[in-house]
Amino acid sequence: MATTFISSVWNNTFGLPSLPPRGTFNGQTILITGGSCGIGLAAAVQFIDLGAALVIITARNKSRGDAARQSIEAQTKTEGKGRVKVMELDMDTFAGTKSFADRVKTEVKSIDCVLLSAGLLNTEFMQSSEGWVEEIQVNVLATALLALLLLPWLKIAGKGKAHLGLVTSGLHRDVDINGDFPKENVLAYFNKPENRPKPPPRDPMYALSKLLEQYIANEISKLALGPDGKPEVIVNTICPAASVAVGAFVGLVCKSTAGGARTYILATLTTPSEHGKFINHYFSEEEYNTRIVKNITGEEGRKMQAVVWAEAIAILGESVPEIKKIVAPTSA
Repeated sequence: MATTFISSVWNNTFGLPSLPPRGTFNGQTILITGGSCGIGLAAAVQFIDLGAALVIITARNKSRGDAARQSIEAQTKTEGKGRVKVMELDMDTFAGTKSFADRVKTEVKSIDCVLLSAGLLNTEFMQSSEGWVEEIQVNVLATALLALLLLPWLKIAGKGKAHLGLVTSGLHRDVDINGDFPKENVLAYFNKPENRPKPPPRDPMYALSKLLEQYIANEISKLALGPDGKPEVIVNTICPAASVAVGAFVGLVCKSTAGGARTYILATLTTPSEHGKFINHYFSEEEYNTRIVKNITGEEGRKMQAVVWAEAIAILGESVPEIKKIVAPTSA
């Protein structure tokens, strides 16, 4: 365990992957939710620098989005060139999420990559307008809704080559689904303040929401397959790792937002053979696969994934009926 931790720290701090050459994304259109700050904004800058023709970022309000656009344009010297577009997205409601998806499908004629980076981490119990604890609302349900609504469009507008990346977290590896973990009504159970998980792992509600998101992403990756079993959209989950620098220890184990954004960039270059994989650069695929037997790939993990998926689709289907048609192949 100590060796794994030390190697992870080393890779996260000093073993950052290299960016692809300039021109890699020439002519491409990239959509980044949550692209108005942090790693999302840093990724937008890098995509522009690497040749993207248009980068679409989202923000909850126009003023914040405009400020982010101006920052990206200033950093990339693209003021007035129309290479950065801002779209408002409020994932606090299902209606707002659907409205955004509808607008994207109407206004954006071609797409190469969608990165669902918007998410949140709260230190206390807070509920959305839909009545769900915010981590489940944003990180799980609204993210699932957005991915599902965009998936059929991505298959066509992306001409079979588009990427869909869902930003999760490596913390999901450490969530224990045994013991007192509910076996049914999982989302409703964690929607009660008295059931809010406690450490370990670190940031337990956030980690839980990211495990639930990982389950959702695993199911969406199945929906992305064509009749021949090959992906019509390459789906990956992504963890840029810790990207905050506060204090001596955190400064050691974390990277800059620009460093974290490199993982986003590289995740949009995965091949069909890497479809469905968890993309990170601080531990190996073998290490990851070993860690997730207990809560994802093992028997109990597979059962829990099926439960969470069914619950999420039932919830979303009530508010957005078209979801039921999109998932029909897997829910029939």
